[in-house]
Amino acid sequence: MLSPLIFIGVAGDHRTTFVDLDVAAVDPAARAQSLLAEHRSCDAVEVWREERVVAVVARPQSGPAA
Repeated sequence: MLSPLIFIGVAGDHRTTFVDLDVAAVDPAARAQSLLAEHRSCDAVEVWREERVVAVVARPQSGPAA
């Protein structure tokens, strides 16, 4: 059995804004995207398993208006 995934919300100034544990996530990147939509306080979500970062999902940057 795999250990749980730990999702950490990170603000632009590197502060942690939330922590979420998930033992059932099938698609960690999709879960991270969902958390980004839910938590406007962060700019990225780091996905950890035990002591390793397995992914970093950033909020899409909006470009200048055309």
